Amino acid sequence: MHDRLSNSGAPVDGAAAKNPAFAHGGLWKVGIAATIVAAAALVFVSGCGKRNSRSSRSSGGDTSSEQDRREESGSHGKVQLWEDGSYWAETNIGAEKPEDYGYYFWWGDTVGYKREGNAWVASDGSSRNFEFGEKNTPTYGKRTDKLKREGWLTKDEALVPKHDAAHVHWGGDWRMPTDLELIRLKENCDWTWTTKNGVNGYIVRGKGKYASASIFLPCSGLGNGASLVDVGLSGFYWSSDPGSGISYDGAWGLGFTPGVHLTLDLYRYGGQSVRPVQGFTK
Repeated sequence: MHDRLSNSGAPVDGAAAKNPAFAHGGLWKVGIAATIVAAAALVFVSGCGKRNSRSSRSSGGDTSSEQDRREESGSHGKVQLWEDGSYWAETNIGAEKPEDYGYYFWWGDTVGYKREGNAWVASDGSSRNFEFGEKNTPTYGKRTDKLKREGWLTKDEALVPKHDAAHVHWGGDWRMPTDLELIRLKENCDWTWTTKNGVNGYIVRGKGKYASASIFLPCSGLGNGASLVDVGLSGFYWSSDPGSGISYDGAWGLGFTPGVHLTLDLYRYGGQSVRPVQGFTK
């Protein structure tokens, strides 16, 4: 059973949890209280709808040995976590180590922002004191047909390469994961909450013959306006797929906190991490 949540707090696709919507305030004010430990709030947002059913191509790789499951692509290590699955990078964009948070992006952003003191600074040095919000997010509030006309989306409704943060930063065939791949990551792997070099997050490990392969997803928190919130308590990672909510404000992503990891329809203006992938899930 897939856990999906809408902005009403009702589970999507049969999720068992019942979740109340909190007060006005958007992305940063909605919690999934019934499914989460009392001390942590997992933020989620707008739109309920069906999971992206876009088919993906096979990676075509040999999965017969551990060496095949972990490869180096330039300076970026990657692992395969299930058969016929894509390869997952071992770090976030902008991170040097698995436990580094890396850059934060609004959905469709390819610049990325890092934290310097109490300010958001563009990764390319083009701006300081950036704020994550609706006015700085040109993809916010637009239907998929308009996003296609403006050149944001492919015909299959994924971000085009020039608006894909993973492709722009790492080149080659690196890309942002699809919503389907985030769902498969959740379903096909064992998730263990842990602390790595002082950083909270999840070890996500393959099963069976893939049990030797794993990635670490740090709790990098959320970019909210000029602030960074919930570091160490929650993590949010973008997919390349727009959300299916009627308000056209969201995009699918992965959200987690201790004991809970879900795919969510998240406001596009939130500052979130990106974990690149290579290849395609069959």
